[in-house]
Amino acid sequence: MEIIVPGSYTPQEVKRAHLKSLEFRRNPYTTGSANLDNMIALQKAVLLCDTHVRKFNAKAAKYRRHPTKNLKNVRGNCDVCRQFTAVHLFICERDAHQEQAKLDKWQRGIEYAHFVSS
Repeated sequence: MEIIVPGSYTPQEVKRAHLKSLEFRRNPYTTGSANLDNMIALQKAVLLCDTHVRKFNAKAAKYRRHPTKNLKNVRGNCDVCRQFTAVHLFICERDAHQEQAKLDKWQRGIEYAHFVSS
C-alpha cells in the first residue's frame, strides 16, 4: 500500500511517518500470543474476539475495556487469530482513565445543558 503525501511535508517527515506506520504492521512470523504481548508492551489498544477475551487477564496486563458504551464491542480483526468478527476493545489503564474523564465531562455537559434562557 502506498500513501500519497502532499508536497508540504519534508522527506524526513514522510520517512518518520512511514516508520511509525510500520509499528502497527504485524510480522507474519510471530504468533498471535506474541503479537498480543507486543501490543501490551507498547500499550496499544487490543481487540479480542469472544474466544480470546476469556483467556485474557486484563487486570494483570493493566488493561481495561473501553469506558464508552458504543466502543466496548466493535467490528474488527482479533489481534490474536486475525478473524474479522465482533471484538472487545481493551485499552491500557492510563488511557482508560483519560477516556473516562472525557466521558464524565461530556455527561456533566449534557446534564447541565438543558437550561434554556429565552
